[in-house]
Amino acid sequence: MGGRSGIGICVKQHGISVFLMPSGMLGTLLSLIDVLPLFSNTAWGQHSNLAFLEKHMGASFEKRSQPWVANIRKEDIQSGDFLALSKIRGRWGGFETLEKWVTGAFAGHTSVCLKDEKGNLWVAESGYENDKGEEVIAIVPWDEWWTMALKDESNPQIALLPLHPDVRARFNESAAWEYVRSMVGKPYGYHNMIFSWIDTIGDNYPPPLDANLVMAVMSMWTRVQPLYAANMWNEALNKRLGTEGLDLQGIIIETERRGMSFDQLLTIPEQDEWIYSDGKSTTCVAFILAMYKEAGIFAPFTESIQVTEFTIRDAYMLKIFEDNPARLPSWCNTESDKLSFCQILGEYRMELPEYNTIEPYAKMNENCPSLPPTYKRPARC
Repeated sequence: MGGRSGIGICVKQHGISVFLMPSGMLGTLLSLIDVLPLFSNTAWGQHSNLAFLEKHMGASFEKRSQPWVANIRKEDIQSGDFLALSKIRGRWGGFETLEKWVTGAFAGHTSVCLKDEKGNLWVAESGYENDKGEEVIAIVPWDEWWTMALKDESNPQIALLPLHPDVRARFNESAAWEYVRSMVGKPYGYHNMIFSWIDTIGDNYPPPLDANLVMAVMSMWTRVQPLYAANMWNEALNKRLGTEGLDLQGIIIETERRGMSFDQLLTIPEQDEWIYSDGKSTTCVAFILAMYKEAGIFAPFTESIQVTEFTIRDAYMLKIFEDNPARLPSWCNTESDKLSFCQILGEYRMELPEYNTIEPYAKMNENCPSLPPTYKRPARC
């Protein structure tokens, strides 16, 4: 068995779907075992995450010079400034590592800064854990958010990405606040989480993943956790078919009835205006970009950009951030760790490949591949 490929099967409406496990059944199981340490909230878990990202993404984790915590002046942070976080141990560290691997992002979570009319600084985010342990959209005072970040056992690395002055000049702060307040309390956007990643038939799945394996996992998960599965993908797949209430089996049957393959169904772009059973659905980064959209940052392409199609990588590659290091606050980085953005926390020097390089355009990120280790992105995909 050792060197042979394994074969998995998924029974569908019209027979059997066969998919190849390139590493064989044993190799695939060993790969899963390799993943388990990523979720350990220990030094071993952190080492496992760093090693995984170095091996599969070519990341390099250079130690930063002290201090690892910036001496932040809140008055230098403005509405719309973007926060990119990279957690490297524990439950969220492991989850983010896998997210980074499939999407090509070198960060795993995002938040955004807002100032109110009194000059108080706040942080808005989708994915804030409330008192009930639910992941929701929330806006919290900066001091509270920063204190939690400093105590976070996942050892986060955090970058502040200030908006470019020209972009900030057209940022409609009142529209941004209106949008954020309308979303507070809504759940994290699990409905569209996987669909910002899957854009193409075959060029978004790092081996041994493919669309058939994704469908098989969906089928198994539906049996074990039917409510969770419905939240994660059933509603979103119904949206793509224009149907309501179909379970996964019904979705597969309907897809085949229309002469469409399941992998084609997965690539249909998410639409920002879709309303799910619990309201509009936005992941951490889609929430920020939807706020940017309302605030006018994407003009004149506002109506032709679906921000729910963006990954974190897509967001930090947008050419909307400060490009003059001389204008960055003096406390941004240590003397020996000069970056084109502000790293405000972290043991390791953050990398954001192709940061601030792509001008917004119509229908962006609706058909982009994301294969490791280069994650090469065609122009205007």
